[in-house]
Amino acid sequence: MDSNLIQVLKHDYNKEFDKNNKYEFVRRYFDYSKKEEYTIDDETWTDLDMDRIHGKLDRSYSSLGESVLYYLLRNPIMEEEKLKNRDSSIKTFMEDSKLREKLQCIFYRLGKNTKNTFLEMMEKDIVVDKTKYYIYTFMGKIIPLIIILLSIFIVPQYLALFIPLSFINMIISYNESKEIKANGIYYLAGIIKAGKKLVGVKDDNFQKEREELKAVINKIKPVERGTYFISIINMWKGAFEAVFFIFLIEETAYYLISNLLLKEKDSVMELYFIIGKVEALISIAGYKHNLKTVISKPSFVEGLNLNIKNGIHPILKEPVPNSINIHNKGIVLTGTNMAGKSTFLRMVGVNILLAQCFYFTQAESYEASFLNIVSSISPKDDIESGKSYYMAEAEGILRIIKAMSRKVPVFCPIDEIFRGTNPIERISASAEILSYLNKGKTISIVATHDRELVDILKDSYDFYYFSEKIDKKKGLSFDYKIKEGISSTRNAIRLLEQIGYPKEIIDKAFKRAESIDGFI
Repeated sequence: MDSNLIQVLKHDYNKEFDKNNKYEFVRRYFDYSKKEEYTIDDETWTDLDMDRIHGKLDRSYSSLGESVLYYLLRNPIMEEEKLKNRDSSIKTFMEDSKLREKLQCIFYRLGKNTKNTFLEMMEKDIVVDKTKYYIYTFMGKIIPLIIILLSIFIVPQYLALFIPLSFINMIISYNESKEIKANGIYYLAGIIKAGKKLVGVKDDNFQKEREELKAVINKIKPVERGTYFISIINMWKGAFEAVFFIFLIEETAYYLISNLLLKEKDSVMELYFIIGKVEALISIAGYKHNLKTVISKPSFVEGLNLNIKNGIHPILKEPVPNSINIHNKGIVLTGTNMAGKSTFLRMVGVNILLAQCFYFTQAESYEASFLNIVSSISPKDDIESGKSYYMAEAEGILRIIKAMSRKVPVFCPIDEIFRGTNPIERISASAEILSYLNKGKTISIVATHDRELVDILKDSYDFYYFSEKIDKKKGLSFDYKIKEGISSTRNAIRLLEQIGYPKEIIDKAFKRAESIDGFI
């Protein structure tokens, strides 16, 4: 192995990452793949800010690693044995640096496929045209061979026929260049080459993956042969470009392999997943290796349970640990804006995902049922479709209700339910929906400012709150710690005062608030 490359790999492995990936391309494998029963939907993914979590976890060198890591995060596992097997692989990559570095060298040399054009090709752009293959074979191979034979055995002047033939073939090559160069056929050649190199890594700790890769590569031998020529072409094209034009080597190779690629599409994508999964798990190994905070393995139990001790949010630079113990019913969170309610919802959701994707949590301890996460934290109106904020909220909550029909209980974090409508209907609808959720197989955490809602749900939900302190000199301050009970403070107007609103507005706002029935 290249000693300089090994030093780069060691350096990268021992540092923290916070990538800002282009997720319209990273998610392409996920979009291409079949969705599972408990796949994390787009709204929940966005609510939990999972693009940023992926950026923290990801330390891939290839497009396969980053794309499959994204896929794994969106498909939590509901079987502990499978999670233990995945954790065993992660542990191997953490402990066996020689194996890890051998594998990373292969991923590093494979590199990234700009805009994931390989996946774009697999999804929709494979052009199969047998007629073109036969025509280009005839024009690029048979006719040149005939000209050469005629010039050898009859008269050398027949070589002059190469001039018009070259002109015709260069026009063909130019017309085909966009079709062929715009797809990811070259990256496919690199993927297969990387797969064969991985098979060559003889290590007892990598035996299972080697066997899987070997079996898949054997299935796609015809595709491999086609990509071999394409990879050679790509390597030498700059030096011998005129030859490739004249003999239509690139064009015949492409139309040869495109038909084979369609036939073996599933096997090719299986190869993509196996290679990507190995690198994704190495990413998790590197992430865990660099964590300075406490982590723990989850304990999975039956029933409706969620017990997190001193859990933290992975994104925060100085996270404040929080604990929660939920059994058989949901909780209602109250407290001032910015006190930590939304961050707490996301902390719980992210740790559930880490537990059910990679068998670790960023908490002192974690005990819970297997849970299907469906959230409603940050709904947005849609100007293009004419969908209002309230309609977005209503549809978001309906997702949760529909998820209750599945076998696995639902974890549903909800922030400010129905904030997009008037108080009377908001309280009425929210109370009934939350009561309905609490009767089913759900663990609900609901953040609200509605004191009336708190009164209605007092017999069916447990109550926790986040609080703040007000100092005339220092202003508002927060400890970001969850506490049992109901918040007794209302500091929204005070917050306006602290950030510099005119005194006239503040004084009149307090007087108006005091005059509104039910405010105090």
